[in-house]
Amino acid sequence: MAKTRGRKGSGLSFLLPLMAHRHLLLAAFVLVASTGCAGGAASECGGGLEFTVSKNEVSPKIPTVGVVEWSLAGGTPSSAKIVYQLKNAASSVLNQGGEAPVNLGKPDYRTLLLGLKQSKDYTFHIEATRNGQTCVSPDHTLPTTGSFATSPPVTVQVAQAGKREPGFIVTSSGTFEPSSAFIIDADGDIVWYFDAPLNPTRAQIDYEGDNMWMISLNLDNWDGEMRYVAMDGEQAQQNVAGLEKTHHDFTVMPGGKVAALAWRAPGIDPESDLVIRSPDGTVTSPFPIGSNLYNSDTYHADAIHYIPADDSFTIADRNPNVFVKVSATGTVEWQLGGSCDAAPAGDKCSPQVWQVNHGHHLLEDGTFVLFNNTYTDTSHVIELRLNATPSSLAATLIKDYAGNGSSTTLGDVQRLPGGNTLVTYSGDAKIVELDSSWNEVQTFLVRVGYSNWRPTLYGPPLRM
Repeated sequence: MAKTRGRKGSGLSFLLPLMAHRHLLLAAFVLVASTGCAGGAASECGGGLEFTVSKNEVSPKIPTVGVVEWSLAGGTPSSAKIVYQLKNAASSVLNQGGEAPVNLGKPDYRTLLLGLKQSKDYTFHIEATRNGQTCVSPDHTLPTTGSFATSPPVTVQVAQAGKREPGFIVTSSGTFEPSSAFIIDADGDIVWYFDAPLNPTRAQIDYEGDNMWMISLNLDNWDGEMRYVAMDGEQAQQNVAGLEKTHHDFTVMPGGKVAALAWRAPGIDPESDLVIRSPDGTVTSPFPIGSNLYNSDTYHADAIHYIPADDSFTIADRNPNVFVKVSATGTVEWQLGGSCDAAPAGDKCSPQVWQVNHGHHLLEDGTFVLFNNTYTDTSHVIELRLNATPSSLAATLIKDYAGNGSSTTLGDVQRLPGGNTLVTYSGDAKIVELDSSWNEVQTFLVRVGYSNWRPTLYGPPLRM
């Protein structure tokens, strides 16, 4: 165990790394002081500044996850974080480190350092606040990270380096082999990897950031599986009970819940159920996904997202070319696309003309982007501005983007906070980042299913 004395937050500046958005610097200054913090002197942090690091290692299960356990003499902090930095990083590298929030309720303040690159060296220090003062430990060196023997290759083609959005892409191998879930950073490096069930279409970190969940495509309702693994790989569960009929997609919810699409019956293209699993293993089905929500001769729900702002879901079905927004109790709030004749949404239905849809993203301002597979050699991304009132739904076309990509199955799209758009062409095995003018920023050539971008690997995702 390493015992070190820290420094109290006050007046001198030390350079610390941040994984900020494009609008922020890649590094920021944190105020610290050298007075009253060395030579055994006590401080306002409460009886001393002695940090003890009792564990400093790389996870044996996932070798790009750092594990740190520590304590601070003199009492419990009110908050803490661990700041870590890639050693000798070139200025062009976007992922140079990060900040890991400390859960003070965990034994030994056990904290995972996520987003680390393979076969690299990192330093870290601890910042703990107590009695209104911030204590900063000396720097420690993490053991060199390991590598993944079977992770898929990633090729990055950069068109506009200055417009790249820092962050991470959580994704899976889709219909490609080997079946896996993995995370790509903005530099194109795989920073997390684990085995997944057959044909994993979606991988997603749960709302609290503790576990990675994965789902099998299960197109014909005979090989369904959902599994999860802790982010350090120490705990995992295959074939989670009650989720055998799930297919295509799932979303995460607060409280460690996951909500997934599940076939209601055998055969080709039946209706589905929404199923929600709680951490205690309870599985509920609050409503079906079929004729109660929209009209169709056949049903093939294929994408779902949770909207925490009003406790609702957006659900896509490729067969009738439709999206619906549904309350958590199963009341359809509006319908976009498909047939509006006798639609359960009533007048809150806006007919559209695209053919085949999968991934999508509804923003708080009413912006709606969707992946339109089409029956041609080019898939489209359609951006609409929705105006939903208690009695109507209006949809104004903003952009119909026909890029250089195609996917007859799956496909995803997400608007990023800085205005860029991430488009996943699952069939073409590539992810394209576009700027706000729909020009290519960079392209990741990698075998994928659905994708989800996050600014950090801690806390809830931006798009559930």
